[in-house]
Amino acid sequence: MGTDPWWQRRLDVTPVAIVVRGTFIGKNGDKLRFAKLFLRGLKDVYDQFVLLMMVSVLWWVCVLLIVPGPPATVALFRMADPRNQSELPELRDFFRVIGESFRTAWAVAALTLPVIIVLLWNTLFFQGGASWFTILVPLWIVMVFIAAILMLYAFATVATMESGVRNAFRGATFLLVMRPFASGLLIVIVFVVMVLLAALVLPLILFGPAIMASVINRFALDGFNVEVIDPNRPTQERSSERSRGIGNDDGLKGWIGRIRGDRRRTR
Repeated sequence: MGTDPWWQRRLDVTPVAIVVRGTFIGKNGDKLRFAKLFLRGLKDVYDQFVLLMMVSVLWWVCVLLIVPGPPATVALFRMADPRNQSELPELRDFFRVIGESFRTAWAVAALTLPVIIVLLWNTLFFQGGASWFTILVPLWIVMVFIAAILMLYAFATVATMESGVRNAFRGATFLLVMRPFASGLLIVIVFVVMVLLAALVLPLILFGPAIMASVINRFALDGFNVEVIDPNRPTQERSSERSRGIGNDDGLKGWIGRIRGDRRRTR
């Protein structure tokens, strides 16, 4: 692999062959893990604030142009990969990924977007009508959410795992089947967040796509059991020193502790 940054390498990973820990949502620990992954996704946006803001705006432009929309979505997920924090990509990598993933991205979009559009059309057309198809509206709504999370998982798999179309859907299906409740809750929360941002318009344009991609990436990588190294996390040596009370007086907490210690010694 040489010394190339990770986003310029092809990862030889077969998503279906990876074992996932648990199914999420059932035990308190699983619920906490779900919340941690979601919050880490939000933190990823904060850590790459300027870059992901520019990428979000470019994504909207590409979507409006239609043709570069799907590959721009793959590029969005690639730029929002949490592993970027160790080797930050540049804005030009966004355009490079668009060119490299054009065919794969459009294949994913062609296999998912028509299904979502048809389901939405049926829901809107038959909702509140007198036809017996009206009883299928709740089912169609559920199917829209399932197809949407499957599509997002597929784009995340293409972006983060360098997968082709077949492995992208195998990985997306794997995540959906192994963690159905977490996936359902995830797509609902993402939808609610996007609606809230849409009420303010500008935050949706600047941060909406980045938030969606970062959160989905976190859940996808965790599902594939891919380790994400946090560059801000203390090393094992530093953690050991802190556990022994060495060097724990940094920052405001340490300053307050020193003041208290000085007061006790003067008494």
